[in-house]
Amino acid sequence: MTGWLNRRGIRVRLTLWYLLVLAVVLALFGGGVYFALRESLEDGLETSVRSRSDALLSVVQMENGNPALPASMVESSSRPDTEDEDLDDDPDDEQFARTWDRAGNVISDAGGDEAEVPARRSVVLPVVGGTERWATLPGDDANFHVFVRPIVDNGEVVGVLEVGQSHEEIDETLGALLIILMVATPITLVLAGIGGLLIAGRALEPVDSVTRLARRISAEDLSGRLDLDLPDDELGRLARTFDEMIARLESAFRRQRQFTGDASHELRTPLTALKGQVEVALARPREPDEYRAVLHVVNEEVDRLIHLVGSLLTLARADAGEISLAREPISLGDAVVGAVEQLEPFAEQRGIGLRVEPGPETTIEADESLLLQLLLNLLDNAIKYTPVGGAVQVSWVVEAESAFVTVTDNGVGIEPQHLPHVFERFYRVDKARSRGDGGTGLGLAISRWIAEAHGGEITAVSTPGHGTSVTIRLPLS
Repeated sequence: MTGWLNRRGIRVRLTLWYLLVLAVVLALFGGGVYFALRESLEDGLETSVRSRSDALLSVVQMENGNPALPASMVESSSRPDTEDEDLDDDPDDEQFARTWDRAGNVISDAGGDEAEVPARRSVVLPVVGGTERWATLPGDDANFHVFVRPIVDNGEVVGVLEVGQSHEEIDETLGALLIILMVATPITLVLAGIGGLLIAGRALEPVDSVTRLARRISAEDLSGRLDLDLPDDELGRLARTFDEMIARLESAFRRQRQFTGDASHELRTPLTALKGQVEVALARPREPDEYRAVLHVVNEEVDRLIHLVGSLLTLARADAGEISLAREPISLGDAVVGAVEQLEPFAEQRGIGLRVEPGPETTIEADESLLLQLLLNLLDNAIKYTPVGGAVQVSWVVEAESAFVTVTDNGVGIEPQHLPHVFERFYRVDKARSRGDGGTGLGLAISRWIAEAHGGEITAVSTPGHGTSVTIRLPLS
């Protein structure tokens, strides 16, 4: 059964489960109504029989020492000839009354002849001892609910009064209710099933839309959106989450295509230069000095390729989550000074001043090699794009459980429209970033990844013609 349900659509499964729950509820409700009504009717019947017994007990007469009903009642087998309304409630074919002597003999019988309601001494004799009792006797058409009580005269039990009333009316009422429940329940379930299918279809319409859109979406076209006007419920949140997911995928695919195109372009440029140099060298015999010059150019391009491929591998491993951070307590001042010392010869060669403005003694939890690479990337970038005679300064401060390291230069600066993109992969500002300076366009992207991997961030502010300031925020622990 479960396997069959799993092969049906969710609309059908929801409707079937709904019908199952509804059938159980209807069964419990119908059963409750049936038994509650039966209890109520039987209580009413007992009250009616007891009231009739009280009325008859008041008119019982003693004849020859035995209790008897009035002759008019016995002769007509009808109702007691009395003005008491309690004795004139029900037709005779639905009730009877008998009096018995102490020996178990019927003295008088009104409406309960042997053919209709048999007289049973076993029901009457236990009452001679003075206790009342209820019993059920079979009749021609239905059972009779019987109340048997002692007749007392001058403090002595002189006989027994037996009063009964038919269950036929109760049985007919309960039978009619049962028929109504048996007919109404299937009709209700059918109508509920049809309504359930319609409601489930309407409720699951956004899911169908998601399914149809998902089938149309491919890596080549991620522009489709649901844009469904739904309330803030489960399906509304599903539709909005789907749109957000597709937007993220579209952005990721766009960056991937751009990254692949930029990487291909970056790799093709040095390879083309290599091939051109080699073809020129092989075009005719040359002097050894000319070959050495060609090999020197080839060596520079190979170094550039090695640097580019290394950067690409670093970013690819970072995207795949394959680079794990070896965190350890590190002196931030020592790390900054170490990076500056490594790049001092390069800065002197370009006529750039490189100085450190010391901050407080600070220890952070970081990966030492990655932190050093981050600082070297920023310092190298600042030195490359600072004119001769300029200066690059590094400083750090501690605020609100974070360390802020700032690298400032007085170089050419960055135009405002380019500033938000400088940390993107392969992004170059036309005037301030050139392939001739040896950059790959990946240094700042790697720097941002390192900062974010440590739980921090990196930002840049710049004034064209007056320099750029890049700040790294790193948590202390």
